[in-house]
Amino acid sequence: MPPLTWSLLALAASTSAFPQPLKISDSKTQKPTQLCGVSDSIVLTDTPWIVFNMFYNSAKAEGTMCTNYESVTSSPRQTIHWSSTTNLASQPSTSNIPKGYSFIGLTQNLETRLSAIASIPATYEWTRSNSTAYKGNVCFDFMTSDTKGDSTSSRAQELMLWLNWTGGQLPIGWGEGPKTTVEGLYGGSWRLFQGVNEDTGIVVSSLLPDVQFEGKFEGDIKDWLLKLVEAGVLTEETYVNVGNAGTEPFHGNAVLNATLGLQINLR
Repeated sequence: MPPLTWSLLALAASTSAFPQPLKISDSKTQKPTQLCGVSDSIVLTDTPWIVFNMFYNSAKAEGTMCTNYESVTSSPRQTIHWSSTTNLASQPSTSNIPKGYSFIGLTQNLETRLSAIASIPATYEWTRSNSTAYKGNVCFDFMTSDTKGDSTSSRAQELMLWLNWTGGQLPIGWGEGPKTTVEGLYGGSWRLFQGVNEDTGIVVSSLLPDVQFEGKFEGDIKDWLLKLVEAGVLTEETYVNVGNAGTEPFHGNAVLNATLGLQINLR
């Protein structure tokens, strides 16, 4: 992911930190909206979220990618309803390049040590329909560092929890094979892949389940982070600087409809 965007997300609580086309709103007044620009976003101030269309490889794409805000439900637990629409041609020269990231990002209780976090409850439900061959994934993506607020230097880490993927997408480090196997996480077995993102210089640690999730995930995201502590990827004193959930399209004409609940609870 582009470093600039990570910096903006980490500052989401400070509205003056954002350039346009960021919009500040709230779920009570915000109407359903389609975001199709390179970095269009909406901060919903009465929620812990920012809706973000990060079309960072638009120059290498033939077509469009949009992130759409639908609504927020407050009871019994606050969740956000959103969707991602892609109309991206498959081109041999860029078929292995992600075109962007359509996601809901956290804006509250970030830049906190993992040891100070009580829980990160998450629910993620989605359906995808596509009219052409599609390549992409559904995932959680967090940024951590031993330095508070750092999400751009080579000392930061990107952590990905893959839930579902299709079309032959592979994580960074796939060619080197899994670094380790993680057992007993969300009722299943997972493989850890690691490699350096050549665009950012940041090490990416991707955890992939042996059995993919089909349209529904529920769990405490902190459990994942603690498994990475056990694997030696990070420590409990690291700072959780960025957190989000979304979908990463490569190509295809598709619509993903999703409902997400995600928040950080402090001790």
